[in-house]
Amino acid sequence: MRCFKPYISIVICLFTLHPCVFGQGNAGRTYIVDQKHSRASDHGHGTASEPFATISQAAMLARPGDTILVYSGVYRERVAPARGGAEGRPIVYQAAKGETVYIKGSDLWQPDWQPVKDEEKIYFGAFKADMFQTEDLVTQGFKNFPSTFNPYTVKLRSAPGGQMLTLGQLFVNGQPFLEVDNRESLRKIPGSWMVNEAKTGLYVHFQLHSTGPENFQVELTVRPRVFAPYKRGLGYIHVRGFIMEHGATDFPANFWTTSGAPQAGILGCRGGHHWVIEDNTVRLAKTVGMDIGSEGPIDADSLQQSQPENTGDHLIRNNKIMDNGSAGIIGIRSYRTRIINNQFERNNRLGFSAPEIGAIKLHFFTEGLIEGNLLRHNYCYGIWLDNVWHHSRVTRNVLVSNQGAGIFIELGNGPLLVDNNIVALTHNTLGLAGDGVYSHDASGVTLAHNLIFFNANFGVWAHVATDRKVRGRGEGNKKRSLTQASDWKIVNNMIIGNHLGAIGLPAISERSKNNFSDYNLITAGYNRVTSETYALELDHPLFLMNTNKGRVAWPLGADKRAQKIVDDGSVDGQKSGDGGWAASPLLQVEEWQQFTGHDRHSLVPKVLRPLLREETLLLNFIIDDSPQKIKAPKIKEIDRDFYGNPMPDKPLPGPFQQLKMNGELKDRSKVLEFRGPYNHIKSTKENLNSFILWPIAKKNNTMNSRKQRSKVLEQSP
Repeated sequence: MRCFKPYISIVICLFTLHPCVFGQGNAGRTYIVDQKHSRASDHGHGTASEPFATISQAAMLARPGDTILVYSGVYRERVAPARGGAEGRPIVYQAAKGETVYIKGSDLWQPDWQPVKDEEKIYFGAFKADMFQTEDLVTQGFKNFPSTFNPYTVKLRSAPGGQMLTLGQLFVNGQPFLEVDNRESLRKIPGSWMVNEAKTGLYVHFQLHSTGPENFQVELTVRPRVFAPYKRGLGYIHVRGFIMEHGATDFPANFWTTSGAPQAGILGCRGGHHWVIEDNTVRLAKTVGMDIGSEGPIDADSLQQSQPENTGDHLIRNNKIMDNGSAGIIGIRSYRTRIINNQFERNNRLGFSAPEIGAIKLHFFTEGLIEGNLLRHNYCYGIWLDNVWHHSRVTRNVLVSNQGAGIFIELGNGPLLVDNNIVALTHNTLGLAGDGVYSHDASGVTLAHNLIFFNANFGVWAHVATDRKVRGRGEGNKKRSLTQASDWKIVNNMIIGNHLGAIGLPAISERSKNNFSDYNLITAGYNRVTSETYALELDHPLFLMNTNKGRVAWPLGADKRAQKIVDDGSVDGQKSGDGGWAASPLLQVEEWQQFTGHDRHSLVPKVLRPLLREETLLLNFIIDDSPQKIKAPKIKEIDRDFYGNPMPDKPLPGPFQQLKMNGELKDRSKVLEFRGPYNHIKSTKENLNSFILWPIAKKNNTMNSRKQRSKVLEQSP
């Protein structure tokens, strides 16, 4: 038997190398990573008894069908998968159930703090020589790669306010400190920091009490990415359950050029395909939280790899994407990608004003789906679809208290379906005025069954803004022509309480035609005389037929029906040619209907006591019976309402198909005047609509009683 032992040993060794050798690839191997284990080592076997100390060690070994199971700890490393999986055999990176796993782009920093003379609470810390060494990438097939990466020597592209900022970040006891570029700001702002002129260390303005800076936990960002391959274009990778934070990503200025900064997030697909990213928290990136496209022509890791093709087919689900410097998710050419049930909050926390800001900002988002997400309190646009988004859908999202625009649609031809969304309380900025849905240079959009509620400017605004060219509709259509704002369908919506106007559409012209708006419930906001919303019903709405940035002449350009009305008489005392129309072009409901033919079947409902609580996302209002009277048509592409209930054959406008309606609001003979003609109507469970907007836990999330509302409020974010 002695002569057989060497052969038996060889077989055993081959089997332990990887089960795929013997055709067991579908089952795969599970590598264990547990840095707190007493026998944790990257020289071990990655088993429960001898786990790896780093995720990176498992990432170097994993092959299609394998799982990397990570136990709790703070892993200060860039996880860079060496290879992708295969269809039906993904490589899975997963936090173990019940475990809290951090992956950070920062290291602990404990310099010899030196107080700055005559500057109370400001200290200087010097860098160490080995702080910014990059890993050896020869094992991944790269012979030429940067040997160091010091984010404090790299200028941030397009910094807010033109400041001279870097890619670096500093965290004290878990809180981000603000980078400044001058001593005066450093002196005035507790919790700030700046790089010294020689770029050998940092000045930090601590918020000290009775202790010195050496007693704080200080973390310094030293890595650009947290989870991203070095190889571009890897596929079939699953990432689940991690908290990722503190990467030194750059702002993606001019990413589409060969001299720009690529789209790169701290979690990056690197131009890959068929990734599943779910149940993670991605936060506190210097700029971008997550990239899901091709990055652009420039390799973000300076490894001179070509731009991948066929990017996309991702599933991005149930993640929290928060507090990132510029954007939450960003991507170019992310085809057939689904972004579902994620939570986006406080992105663009550094206040960038240049393009490429948005909780979700996507280019070439073809055949994609954005569904069921919460986008709240972002200091930027909620959803921004730019340059090709045909055959995509945006549905059942809640967009509350974002800036500039709730949904921004730019540069493309449809079809694009935007339905059953809540777009509310959008703030204005210096860049955009705060529309619920804003668009320029885009055609072929259907807005249906949305609630567009109390936004700062218009509920819906679309026009032509530039003379760019865009590809025509249809697969393979490469013919390019001037952009239009045509073929818009705005139907079956509730456009309620928007402060400047309800709808702004361009006058008919060669670049704005075949637009249609009807079967909507439309009101203005507070009463312009009393400034109240509670005691009186909401005011009558205003509309605007815009000029495509001056490309259509006043008063109404090529709209011959409206032109004839103006030529034959006057509108509200303002005759054509006297200058009054151009100075005050807002239209009342009847004028809008008569001039444009839009909204002939739309109604102005009585709406009382509208209220949306931003933190609990509880929406209240009382409405008359207008939703029933409007007789909205059914749209075949929409078979479910906001809560997933089947759409009835005779649908109601707006996202809720189980509205409580109060016909008594129409009968003024029953009204007792007090502060207003409808003040006597009390909020009861029979007439008050109360909806919890997110999370969407049930098909019917209507709150019919105070007890039900309280129960859901306890569980709300």
